[in-house]
Amino acid sequence: MFDTKSSYILSKLGIQRFQRRKKSTNPEDFFGLLWNDILTLLDKSVNELKKNELDLLTKIVKSAFEDDCEMPASKEISNFKLMHHKPKLLISFVDSKMEVGKNFDYVIKTKPLHILEQSINDKKILWSKIKEFKNESSTGKL
Repeated sequence: MFDTKSSYILSKLGIQRFQRRKKSTNPEDFFGLLWNDILTLLDKSVNELKKNELDLLTKIVKSAFEDDCEMPASKEISNFKLMHHKPKLLISFVDSKMEVGKNFDYVIKTKPLHILEQSINDKKILWSKIKEFKNESSTGKL
């Protein structure tokens, strides 16, 4: 870490050690990716995801689509008002108490990606929830 002298010199040069995060005052703002009928809520921006986290996210979303279906392009989204249609599935990788699930037909809550990639048990739980969603959507319950 920097000592006090280094911090002082950096501040005089106009270099900030830490950037302040803007707190969102709107409860509908979030970090997310929309993949056709699947919305994924993330705990950080897509640009801040590590490559292995992004790869895991892509595999998770791909597993939720039908086997013969082509993987759609994703669209970054930060507010529910920006969505043109209501997705069939919401996968929340957010550890907060954000109550967004009440507006969606099917919600899967799981651990954040950085935790999920290290935990085989949490992955198994997630895969079983995705399998349950696929079974329900194929029988027409959704």
